[in-house]
Amino acid sequence: MRWRKIGTGIAIGFALLAVVAVAGWQLLANFFLRLYYETTYQPRRATMADAKPAPSSWMLSNVPWIAADGPLCQSTSLQMIAAQHGHLQPRPAIDLLMSFTYGFMMRPGGNDLMPFGLDPEVGMRNAAPYLGLQRQYYVTDEPDVFIALARSFIAQGYPVRVALDMGALYGSTEFIGHSDVLIGYDEEHFYLYETVCLPPAPCQPGQLPAGEQGIKISTQQLLDAIASQARTFQYPWRYNLTIFTPTEPATDLRPVWQQLAQTILGASQYGPPSGVAALEQWIDEIEAGRVTPAQIQATMPLAARLRRENAAFLGERFATEPTIAQAASQLAAAATYYEQAAAATDPIQIAALLRSAAAAERAFGEAIRAYAP
Repeated sequence: MRWRKIGTGIAIGFALLAVVAVAGWQLLANFFLRLYYETTYQPRRATMADAKPAPSSWMLSNVPWIAADGPLCQSTSLQMIAAQHGHLQPRPAIDLLMSFTYGFMMRPGGNDLMPFGLDPEVGMRNAAPYLGLQRQYYVTDEPDVFIALARSFIAQGYPVRVALDMGALYGSTEFIGHSDVLIGYDEEHFYLYETVCLPPAPCQPGQLPAGEQGIKISTQQLLDAIASQARTFQYPWRYNLTIFTPTEPATDLRPVWQQLAQTILGASQYGPPSGVAALEQWIDEIEAGRVTPAQIQATMPLAARLRRENAAFLGERFATEPTIAQAASQLAAAATYYEQAAAATDPIQIAALLRSAAAAERAFGEAIRAYAP
């Protein structure tokens, strides 16, 4: 009986230690996540004093409505705003400045691979100066402050970019991390230009001239969608909005190339793996039988499309730069391997194709790093 009590005590002790360890680890993870958001996103805590008086309704008439046919909401948001300021660029040009559609990320807590690289909030901050813009990211926990500030900026002529849950915005139960652009408001609603016209969004992809009304969303729908993304991503605030103000354009592209090389080559030592490191970990998961055919079909066609688009853009825009043009051919080669992997069914063959793609991606990243050390 005595040994049973001792054993029970030891078991309870280990259980308590496990609970404390898990709780401590979670507290530590939450601390570093908050630190990342606070230092990297560079938020401005908004108050009512930041909001200038605004009329009861207002619509911007100088923003073109550009909507993608794929999950490209982040760069499409910036593309529209840049166009309002006279810097109309093809979306792949914005993707390059943001390092957005380059590299890979593993979804935290799972084995889903995403064919996107740099955090888009960081990408927007980095890209804005090359478009003659400066990013200003405002946050608040107060819905009234958000509403007043968003209306104030729109009435001053600034389209307002918001990060939100697309599912919640349109009444779906599926969470969809997203980015949209607000171009108007009235007493009960906001009007937005949807950046991705795929279900559940009620619009068609393409480009419409400035002056379109956009999609009418109740103010409460908008608040709920923004707060939903904040909860899911564990932002240390409930509401966010971004505006871009004019500034002297940057011209030195070396930081862009350096960031691109880092995004492509990635890392695996701290946090979720990224870049080639993430792709190679995913290949290991495929070989171990832990990736489903549905996951492969969800990822490979999009990866092929993005790499092919980027290769074509780089080859055309930098045709007089042999290093860039030759490096772009590696992205085109990777796109071919992704297309072949999407068509294959044998996991061993898929893994072999993806290892060839990883080698091509790495060659591209190393060429870019050597180009702009």
